[in-house]
Amino acid sequence: MKSKRKPKWVYRLRRALLLVPAIAFTAYVWPNDPPKQKDKTEQMSQHEAAYTIEASKPIHEDDAVRYEYDVVVHGRPDVETLQSISHDVMREVTERDTFQAALIRFYDHEAYIGTDSPLGQAVYAPGGDWSLAETVEAGDYDDMVFGWQLREKEWTGQLSEGEVRVWEEWNKIYEAKQSNDPDLKAKVTRTISTKYDLEPEKVQHIVLKQSVWAAL
Repeated sequence: MKSKRKPKWVYRLRRALLLVPAIAFTAYVWPNDPPKQKDKTEQMSQHEAAYTIEASKPIHEDDAVRYEYDVVVHGRPDVETLQSISHDVMREVTERDTFQAALIRFYDHEAYIGTDSPLGQAVYAPGGDWSLAETVEAGDYDDMVFGWQLREKEWTGQLSEGEVRVWEEWNKIYEAKQSNDPDLKAKVTRTISTKYDLEPEKVQHIVLKQSVWAAL
């Protein structure tokens, strides 16, 4: 006696049921690993681009070796971020420099280096005190801690790139012509006004804006 052949749709349904778990397993396993790797790479890139050590120099005084570092920070960091960057900077520089105390000055633009640091500074020394450098041996970093003098900035007061360039040129001329001339600032302002085709009042505003930015 011949057995009755099942309809074709029954066999199709069976094949479909067998394929569903395999497809689901592949969809779950295969795409999940690459995004984690990508996220890690992006975080590392952002971390590496957080700051740039623009200048460093040893300071020899009182028989102690100290270092100063000028660091430009990218973005708009808060105080907590600056503290984190301070640790990163020290991990980097202690691999090549040996000192008894170190000072990090933070800037938001390289044009400001050599002037007051708008973002504040951090001291890495015994007790966080620059003057206590002689109380430890050079390289005794386990005996050093941070002393913070960082600033929480109101970023709406930050100068634009164009304003920084105007201020930088103004300051360069002013510093080069330091004198007792009471009209020196006005003369420099007129020079910059002509060079950049700006009203003198606009140049004065930029110079004042930078002074406020550096101080607050």
